[in-house]
Amino acid sequence: MIISLAWRDLRASGRSLWVFCACLALGVALIAASGGLFRLVNGGLLSDTRTLFGGDLEIFNRAPLSSAELAWMRGHGEISRLVELRTMMRSGERAHLVELQSFDERYPLYGRVVLQPASPLERALERRDGFWGVAIDPALARRLGLAVGDRVQLGDLTLSVRALIERQPDRSLRADWRGPPVLIAGEALKATGLVQPQSRVSYRYRVKTGENPAAWKAAFAAAFPDADWEARTFAERSERLSEVLGQIVSGLLLIGFSALFIGGLGVFNSVHAYLQGRLETIATLRAIGLRDRRLAAVYLTQILMLAGAASFAGAVLGGLLALAGAAVAARSIPVAPTLALLPLPLALAFVFGVLTALTFALPALGRALSVTPAALFRGMDSAVTRTPAVYWKLTAASGAFTTLLALLVMPDPRFGIGFALVTLLLLTLLEGMVRVLRATAHRLAGHRLLAERFAMRLALANLYQPGSPLRASLLSLGSALTLLVASTLVVAALLRTVNETIPENAPALVFYDISAPQLETFRDIVKQSQSLTRLDLAPLVLGRVNAVNGDTLRTSGDAARMLEARDEHKLSYRLNNFDNVVIDRGAWWPDDYAGAPLVAMEDREADQLGLKVGDRLRFDIMGQAVDAKLAAIYGQRRFQARFWLEAIFSDGTLDPHITRYVGAAYMGPGDAVTVQDRIAAAMPGVVTVRTENILNEARTLLGRAAAGLAVIAAVSLVASLLVLVSVVAGSRVRKLYDASILHTLGARLEVIRASLQLEYVLLAILTSLFAIALGSAIAAVLLQYRVGLDPAGIWWTGIVTAFTVSAASLGLGARYLLRQLRLSPAFLLRTSG
Repeated sequence: MIISLAWRDLRASGRSLWVFCACLALGVALIAASGGLFRLVNGGLLSDTRTLFGGDLEIFNRAPLSSAELAWMRGHGEISRLVELRTMMRSGERAHLVELQSFDERYPLYGRVVLQPASPLERALERRDGFWGVAIDPALARRLGLAVGDRVQLGDLTLSVRALIERQPDRSLRADWRGPPVLIAGEALKATGLVQPQSRVSYRYRVKTGENPAAWKAAFAAAFPDADWEARTFAERSERLSEVLGQIVSGLLLIGFSALFIGGLGVFNSVHAYLQGRLETIATLRAIGLRDRRLAAVYLTQILMLAGAASFAGAVLGGLLALAGAAVAARSIPVAPTLALLPLPLALAFVFGVLTALTFALPALGRALSVTPAALFRGMDSAVTRTPAVYWKLTAASGAFTTLLALLVMPDPRFGIGFALVTLLLLTLLEGMVRVLRATAHRLAGHRLLAERFAMRLALANLYQPGSPLRASLLSLGSALTLLVASTLVVAALLRTVNETIPENAPALVFYDISAPQLETFRDIVKQSQSLTRLDLAPLVLGRVNAVNGDTLRTSGDAARMLEARDEHKLSYRLNNFDNVVIDRGAWWPDDYAGAPLVAMEDREADQLGLKVGDRLRFDIMGQAVDAKLAAIYGQRRFQARFWLEAIFSDGTLDPHITRYVGAAYMGPGDAVTVQDRIAAAMPGVVTVRTENILNEARTLLGRAAAGLAVIAAVSLVASLLVLVSVVAGSRVRKLYDASILHTLGARLEVIRASLQLEYVLLAILTSLFAIALGSAIAAVLLQYRVGLDPAGIWWTGIVTAFTVSAASLGLGARYLLRQLRLSPAFLLRTSG
């Protein structure tokens, strides 16, 4: 009976609740899209991490493992060796940075390589018709205009392009940055002449074993305690990937919950307006004997019906957005979107939608049902409504349960706890701000300076009188604008960095692996560039921290320090701070310093070892011990570091160990291409990177991120506008009634319209200032402490965004009400009654 009655009543008069449905559907869609995308990407990456990782474990070293180590490994599983080398591949006069990879016959241990045209990997790479074969990345083929059958040059060897790599199971997620993969046979790699004693070759041994990977790793380390290799398990890779993805998606979910919170305000306003319009029906049902509990059940059933339908629609829309997002992500990472992973996140989004509707609808329902039948029949204007305590308790219980559920489903609970605390603080500050503004408006309205300004006094009175849209405007539009301002500032700072700051300060070319005998010839080639303004060259030495204050790391018993002892560091000289690092602790030594060796270390490495300025460090460099005092700890400039040096020594300390150099050249972009091609032709072992290529990749990624943020911000803004629609619609009758009374008493219609315009102008200013202050604070924290960028000089973008959107949004509301005032007083009185 209750369901039937609720449905009939809803069909007859429920059309006004479209804002309820729209607000809820948008919030649910964002949560479903964020959660669904996380499940698709996380599931795609981690469902078979062994395939992505290449094995159960990976042993990394700069030199081939010893026969004893290989024998031990073969006795405990199946192994496959991968040799990697970054170098330049030439096609005609063009050169491009690539990741050269050579494998043995057991590669890959998991999954399979798919080539186009289809062919076994061994067949594609074998020597045939006088040429070794090579398989290249499709993106590289497009950039260099290569097709199957074309010839390319790697070092001293000319090879034939036999296939494009359609799928490589263990393709690095950083391949687009480090260089696209190029696969060749082991014999072909030797013939290139690129593998020399000082070449930076990486040897990766993948292991497939039935033993526990962590136990295998521990046993291998115990068998060879003095070895320098590094070992990782697929579980460690999974944990790190999951952690990073969890942090990203937690941030997206927070935005979704913010939009759902904003939508909840629309739910409250819509339900409140709907029930106020049903007061006569409520009075009639009560008069014929329907008890309060059953009456509450009728309208609660209506709310749940609409909440279920809106949440279902939002979940479906979010699922489609998640699939679209996964399809875009699949262009860069191995993700195969599958519907089997979506039911859980979509079901959770549906539940959140229903709980949010229930939480925000209960106070409005309690307020409507608290009025006595006698008061209802006298009319709603004479009825004093107040939400009973029991409904506030139910609201609190529903809200607490929703918050707890949100914390449980959040991949990184810290985000959820922070969001709950910030939301509580925001609501507290907002309530205080509303009260201050109302009190201020009340005082200003009675000020003698406004005695002759009736329109301004009326506008101020509309801000503090009961039913004022001030709170709803600040909470709904203010929240959406805050998100929009923060997003605008972050994107603007990143765009400025990529388009202006980095190009102005970054070199056109960065060089690696210049051997000492090549140094003078290299200088001569680079200096042929007419636009060259600066050339920096510095030695690069590889070494490891062996001891701290006499405590040998490998025997310290500290797991973190023992692991750090195997970590290979890049060491160099200060050379006028050529890598642009910033001292955090301690200080540089004087330029003319000639005393005992001093060293400065990167903050990340220093903090992992628990170092402090003044510690005595011992480095192992090419089998020799080098002692130095820690004089300073520095940080890398994000987006501007080029070599990411882990330690910088005082001059002369590294001289006996220098075999190679790195460098950076500042010149015009046109000359950069020419110089890169010349160096690749004369010195194929020297790796050159054009920063313009990296910037283009960064701009592409930033464009996608900006588009995603724009979509999310737009959805939140639409939800906020729908809340304003509900506020304007809910206050329409009251506004028209007040206007008709004032007009009947002699107030001119132009003055009433002017007061409404002033009221909405004040609302726009207050909402914009609220969003600018809060959004700028959020953006400043993110930029300065998380990204490492200075937002100075771009504050105007947030200010313009806030005032523009606020003025446009509230201007539409004012326009709607002003159009309603084009009526006669008699008609207004009839309508308001």
